Amino acid sequence: MGCMLRSDPMTFCDMFLQPEAAFEVIGHLGEMGCVQFVDMTPEVKPFQRNYVTELCRYAELERKLVYMEGEMSKDRISVVEYNSMKPKPLPLNELATLENILEKWENDVLEMSEHQTTLLKNYLELTEMNYVLNQIGPLMGEAEMTEEAIFGRSAGGDTGLLGRLFVLTGVVKRSRSFPFEMMMWRVSHGNIYYKRATQDAILQDPRSGQDIRKVAFMAVCQGEQLYTRLEKVCSGFHVNLYTCPESHDARMDMMLQLSVRIDDLEKVMKKTKYYRCKALRTVSKQWDSWMVQIKKSKAIYHTMNMFTLDITRRCLIGQCWVPELDFPKVEDVLARATEEAGSTVESFILKSDDSDEPPTYHRTNKFTKGFQALINAYGDSTYRELNPGLYTIITFPFLFAVMFGDICHGTILLVFAAWMISVEKQHMDKTSKNEIWNIFFGGRYIILMMGLFTMYTGFLYNVFFSKSIMPMKSYWMNTYDKETVEKNHYIELNPVFETNPPYIFGVDPVWALAKNKIMYLNSLKMKMSIIIGIVHMMFGLSLSLFNHIYFKRYYAIILEFIPQILFLTCLFFWLVTLIYMKWFMFSGKYTEVKRGAGCAPLILILFIDMVLMSTSKPVEDECDAYMFEGQESFQRLLVFIAVINVPILLFGSPVYLNHIYKKKKEEALKKISQFRRYQRRDSDKHTEEKILKDIAKYSTPFGELMIHQAVHTIEFVLSTVSHTASYLRLWALSLAHEQLSEMLWVMVFAKLGLRETSYYGGPKIFIIFAIWASFNLSILVVMEGLSAFLHTLRLHWVEFMSKFYTGSGYPFKPFSFKAIFSGDGKDDQSEAMCKKKVVTY
Repeated sequence: MGCMLRSDPMTFCDMFLQPEAAFEVIGHLGEMGCVQFVDMTPEVKPFQRNYVTELCRYAELERKLVYMEGEMSKDRISVVEYNSMKPKPLPLNELATLENILEKWENDVLEMSEHQTTLLKNYLELTEMNYVLNQIGPLMGEAEMTEEAIFGRSAGGDTGLLGRLFVLTGVVKRSRSFPFEMMMWRVSHGNIYYKRATQDAILQDPRSGQDIRKVAFMAVCQGEQLYTRLEKVCSGFHVNLYTCPESHDARMDMMLQLSVRIDDLEKVMKKTKYYRCKALRTVSKQWDSWMVQIKKSKAIYHTMNMFTLDITRRCLIGQCWVPELDFPKVEDVLARATEEAGSTVESFILKSDDSDEPPTYHRTNKFTKGFQALINAYGDSTYRELNPGLYTIITFPFLFAVMFGDICHGTILLVFAAWMISVEKQHMDKTSKNEIWNIFFGGRYIILMMGLFTMYTGFLYNVFFSKSIMPMKSYWMNTYDKETVEKNHYIELNPVFETNPPYIFGVDPVWALAKNKIMYLNSLKMKMSIIIGIVHMMFGLSLSLFNHIYFKRYYAIILEFIPQILFLTCLFFWLVTLIYMKWFMFSGKYTEVKRGAGCAPLILILFIDMVLMSTSKPVEDECDAYMFEGQESFQRLLVFIAVINVPILLFGSPVYLNHIYKKKKEEALKKISQFRRYQRRDSDKHTEEKILKDIAKYSTPFGELMIHQAVHTIEFVLSTVSHTASYLRLWALSLAHEQLSEMLWVMVFAKLGLRETSYYGGPKIFIIFAIWASFNLSILVVMEGLSAFLHTLRLHWVEFMSKFYTGSGYPFKPFSFKAIFSGDGKDDQSEAMCKKKVVTY
């Protein structure tokens, strides 16, 4: 948990690797995943890097594997996954063997694919021709396709047509058949005989393998010029034309020949597909391990390209960030990898100084990872800043449960989370393509905690699917006789009369039967949400004190923290105090009139009068306007203290920082002048850059400091009101969730199912229960749960974290094989410098 409080201390290091051991060393570091390398030569283009040749060789092998994966997916051959990262990177001396293997397999698969495509193309042509003959032939019957057969003879024995008769037969896509027919009619001006087949044909595209629907047609026209124009229309619509024999016998002979050829072609295609699938299945057994090896090796050479090659020292020099806790492990890896590589010169790592801001790294486990992800979605912590993720483990599920309090709904969440935790070993190393499942599985421990806290608040609210139970004796006691109770539909229970001891835990179950239940819960939950919200904001503001102390911003404690905490305390914490005073000082049990429930002042009116510096009026003539003597003067003093702190917040930090910056700028200018006068070595450039950065930092004008502080001051003062009002969503969603649950019980389950007294009541109640349960699960658990989750997230990001969290850091992204294969990291950069082989069919 110590690492969750603040980010891990980071160390900037210089790493010196021997070229012959660099591959092994970086491979081991990739397995560990604790070193973030810095590009030493960002200005160098990718094709000018040291290891671009080796990188392109691995990229070519990856291309071949991706191509074969695509071929396997076409034939629905699944890759055998080993669900492990055990295959080691492939060294350069073993690369030639794999290159030869993959070259052979690629050529074989490519040749079989081309052959299969050719066969499919021939098969498509023969199938289409056979389809045309089968559909167009019956249109002609036993007649021949001549002028007399088609149009018949006129009464005078003449057709009345001049010119040669042309016949076009073929197939067109079904989706384009109607536009094609219209175009044929328009081009021919209606001088055409067009007939379409009654049945479509579903054929397979030889290139894509997808099914296409086509329909056969026959078009008869007169004249060569019209025939040429119709051919162009067919070409424009990508219509396949086939010659149809004129005589019936010739068509029958051609159909017989086509059937024989199609049967022979199907046998050849079946055999070809068998050998192709056999080859691809052989590749699929080793595809996963090959891809792991290639991706690891390629990532290693990408990392080696970040190093600079010192030719004189014959070593690779790089820079990196390493967590201090992992620094000894990195040293051991360097020493062990050097021995394994057989290098005579040892590789080593040295700590260095760097003026840049270190990356932020929070060491998490499977329980805390989900909570930390909620914080990182808002922004990564500034280096060594207090991490809200630690407190979110408790505050997030608690605020969620305040809005979602129901024992049974919490039990559903708990069971769902427990099931995901029970099967986590099966899914930890797998990355599902279902994003919804990945989100739920990643937050399984968040759901677990939300379920537990929801059950707790459900006990406090005494809500079981909108129903209440009575685990102990109620505070209220019936003091009426039997006759009075029977005559009156409602009876009044007054705390002035005899009562039982106070109900210790949660809401008294008698309130579930009360007519003024909504008024009671409304008042209780509204005040509760204000108390929780102000305490939550004050806790967040208190955490800023520890940040100021850690970063040695002692001026901010006096000029920012103390005025802020005084402003919040004098106004809004006093509001919380008034709520508790009203609860304890006024009751129906008191015999004194001024301490009775009827004389309890209105907290909202008191607070408004306090801010407006006006005198409050009593609720009744015989009541007091204030809860104690001198309250009006005390409240005016609180308002005065709160108002006085606003100018301190506005002008304190800018004036102080402007004074300090002037002194430090003068000191930095003296340093740079002395440095440039006496230092001439290239190794001192880093020191010079550091001094120049300090000068730029301390050159901030007073106006900019003033504007920055004014924005923060206005935001803080206004946010104390808006953020307090924002916590009222705890009240609103809690009340809405309970009332919606009660409505579903009364209107669906009780009214339609439980009130049935006939013989059909038994089966009917099962059906009504299923409907009611589905509504509970889909609306109250899923939809209301997501709504409460988002509102809780908002309360943490805006109302809580804004008090102490800047979130201006950048994450620690180590070189890690696990991150590359899980999709959290990039396995490579742009490989445009590699000439890729284009696969054609």
